[in-house]
Amino acid sequence: MKKKVVYKLATLLGALAVMIVGTASWVYFHQDQTPEELLK
Repeated sequence: MKKKVVYKLATLLGALAVMIVGTASWVYFHQDQTPEELLK
């Protein structure tokens, strides 16, 4: 029983991590200006 709970928790955390990494580009999408350091 305990193994099932731990397995489901690990699966949930893994899915959450994939969602956070996948949406990182959407979070910073509104920054439309390129920093001056990158233009040099």
